[in-house]
Amino acid sequence: MNSADVLLATLRLGGAPSPDQLRDAWPRADLRAVRRLVEFEGCALWTYRRLRQLDVLAALDAYFAGWLCDVGRDAAARNLLIDAEADAVARTLDRLGIPGVFMKGTARRLVADRYPLADARRTSDVDVLVSQQRAWDLWYELRRQGYERTNLTKPPRPEHHHLPALMNDRRVGVEIHTTHARGIDPGVSWQRHFANGATVVRSGVTFRVPSATELLWTATAHALLIPDLAFFLVRLLDTALVWASGAAIDWDEVARRLDAKEIVDGGAAAAWLGAARVLAGQELPAALVGRVTPYDLSRELRLRFAVLRRVAVPAGWRKALAWWSSEVARR
Repeated sequence: MNSADVLLATLRLGGAPSPDQLRDAWPRADLRAVRRLVEFEGCALWTYRRLRQLDVLAALDAYFAGWLCDVGRDAAARNLLIDAEADAVARTLDRLGIPGVFMKGTARRLVADRYPLADARRTSDVDVLVSQQRAWDLWYELRRQGYERTNLTKPPRPEHHHLPALMNDRRVGVEIHTTHARGIDPGVSWQRHFANGATVVRSGVTFRVPSATELLWTATAHALLIPDLAFFLVRLLDTALVWASGAAIDWDEVARRLDAKEIVDGGAAAAWLGAARVLAGQELPAALVGRVTPYDLSRELRLRFAVLRRVAVPAGWRKALAWWSSEVARR
């Protein structure tokens, strides 16, 4: 297998080659270029977790294995800070009697036992959805606790879908949302997330998290806010892991939202879900037939790998390479 295909096969959540085949393929991979591809795709923690599961790290180049272990430990340490911050916010919500729903990366970490590898990526902040009527109550309470705005030079945007972000001495951002996405009515967003959500208890602290349908949809919509930067493995993971879990997803509702153009770029949404399906290793649900286009995820990664094995792409060129490779893969 091409080294890019070895990485993709290792990370696929369904329909992957056998563990023995993967263990045989990894020592022959071009690890210098694979490292660049893993960095480009943002999937270091995920790759580290899978290679540990395969028990293959000891057979690989020590420099590559050491780098992957260091990155994995760094991401795990950051995620523990996220967990501590989520616990603090949940306790404040409970004390104030304000219902809230934890979203995105925080929610995935809370349900990692239900969705394989849901916590296999670095999380940056805590996102919590609160009803429009109580959002500022929580914001001012956190301010009273000593939280400060994360960006003092940027004025608040009244039209934005979350209040100005806050942080305390843990240096973890907290974003209090009134809706999960711009353009979606706060009442509709609250109904979707709270009424159909689930309760999770962690170390005696109670959290509310979205349903599988909302986890999948929010991950998709959030990734496609900037379609040119959507087609990275780490972003695709957020949708693919819910898809691959076997959890009950309301695919008719997903189709309705696609038709309603809740994701404005319908072409990007159709291709992106096609890529997520490949990574999930699942069949296309009947409700999405005709709404999701085939996507050659292997070709995209091989194109990126071909560039990265020759040159370390500067940060300023990352968007250009991502756009070009995803455009080619969609044709």
